[in-house]
Amino acid sequence: MSTASEHKEPTTLPQPGLQFGFSGVNWSDYIKFRPIYPASFFEGIFAYHSQKTKATWTTAHDVGAGCGIVSASLAPHFNNVVVSDPNEGYTTLARKLLVEESRFPSSKLRFLQESAENSSLESGSVDLIAACECIHWTRPDVAIKAFARELRPGGTLMISLYTRPYIVNNDRAHRAWKALFGFYADQVKSPLLDHAVRILNSGTESWGFPEEDWESVKRVYLNAEGTLDTFKMNGLAAESQVKEGEEIVWEENVEDWMDEQDVEWFKGYAATWSKPDVEEDEVKPLWDELEQALGERRLELLHRLL
Repeated sequence: MSTASEHKEPTTLPQPGLQFGFSGVNWSDYIKFRPIYPASFFEGIFAYHSQKTKATWTTAHDVGAGCGIVSASLAPHFNNVVVSDPNEGYTTLARKLLVEESRFPSSKLRFLQESAENSSLESGSVDLIAACECIHWTRPDVAIKAFARELRPGGTLMISLYTRPYIVNNDRAHRAWKALFGFYADQVKSPLLDHAVRILNSGTESWGFPEEDWESVKRVYLNAEGTLDTFKMNGLAAESQVKEGEEIVWEENVEDWMDEQDVEWFKGYAATWSKPDVEEDEVKPLWDELEQALGERRLELLHRLL
């Protein structure tokens, strides 16, 4: 989480060199198999924001919003929520979820199809930006510069990612699960997935926050066992952007990010990730090993969050 400082309006808005994003996501599976954000996740964000002397609660921006999962938790706390995503059709789906199903008033919500890097929002108009599960599909340096422009002085930026869950109390299953994602990561042959994997492997370290734009930076890791190695799927890594004086927090055994699941959940969860296409017979032995290690049991998981 980061706090915006007073900053000057750039002469031109930053333009992304690349734009990332996928269409065609099965959002029913995404909602069913991805970890659910617990209430404590947002409580921590709101507590961080509220302790600031300049904190206001007028406008929040859900960046890379997808179908609006995070927007639904922002809407009760802010007068207005901007719901943006670069992918065609996603904001239409978010409108259906938020207005038609969750019954938030349409006057509270603004839907935009645009990238994080090319935001059309007025400078200094946003109190809190939430960028959940999307920063690896952006050019982080350009996106973070755009976030600084959008935020009011004293505003809050929250960027989060979760990586593959960690299986506890079953070493064989853990090794098989880790081998599966290592296999997929090693098959990456596209610049887009290569870019994403480098960011995912690097924890928060690949995100840079220039001192002229940010008063403070707090990098928080949940259930990461005190090391960035837990996030690595292969040997790819991005250059560290961490500066002296930034706060780094490691929180372990966070119960709200613990879970129990069976082998069908693992298959459903893996299906929601953007992975390179591989022949089924190439990956089947790895899935067979995981299934044999799991058996009929539901295994305890630690979901890792950064």
